[in-house]
Amino acid sequence: MDSQNTILSSFIFSYLHFLVVFILIGIECIFLSCSFDYGTSSEPEQEKPDLVMKDVDYVRVSDGKISLHMQADQINRYESKKLLQVQNISFEQYSKNSVGPDAVGSAGFAQFWTATSDAAFSGGVQIYINSENLSIEAKSLQWNHNSKKLLGPLDDQVLLKKSDGSILVGKNFSADGRSRSWQFTGPVSGTYQEDTDE
Repeated sequence: MDSQNTILSSFIFSYLHFLVVFILIGIECIFLSCSFDYGTSSEPEQEKPDLVMKDVDYVRVSDGKISLHMQADQINRYESKKLLQVQNISFEQYSKNSVGPDAVGSAGFAQFWTATSDAAFSGGVQIYINSENLSIEAKSLQWNHNSKKLLGPLDDQVLLKKSDGSILVGKNFSADGRSRSWQFTGPVSGTYQEDTDE
C-alpha cells in the first residue's frame, strides 16, 4: 500500500510541477505577439497593468503537434511586479505522441510571478490527468518554485479522486517535489482502492 501511495504521489507531483512550469512558459510566450490596451482607467498608474489581453486562445506547437492549448478571459501583465494575472484560465496539455490531451485543468483566477516562477490558483481549481484517471480539486492551490512545494489552502479541503473509486479528501494538503511525497496535515478521510491483480 505504501508503494502504491509513493508511486501515485510521485507521479502527481511530477506532473503538477511540469504543468505549472509548462503553463508559465506558455503564458510568457503569448506576450511576444500582443498589443497594449491604451483605454482610459481610473486606476492609479502603478496599479494599472502594462498589458491587457482579452479572450485569449493560445496554442503552442512543438515538432508539428499541439503541446499546449490555453484559453483565458483576460490576462493582465504588471511588469514592475513581474506578475501575470489570469482570469478564467483553462488548459489542455499534450505529450509528444498523444492523440488527446494528457491533462486538462481550469481555475477561476491565477497569478504567475515571472521572476520566481511561483504561482497561485484560486476560484476553484480542477486538474484531470488522463493517464492516471486522476482528478484534483480545490478552492485554491499555490506553487512555490524555490522550495518545490505545492500547497492547498490551510483551512479548506483538497480532493484527490481516481476513476477506480479511490477518493481522498483532506485539509492542509502539501506536495514536496524534493522528497516526491504528499500529505494532509489536517483531517483526512476517504477510500483507497488497492490493485488486486496477481
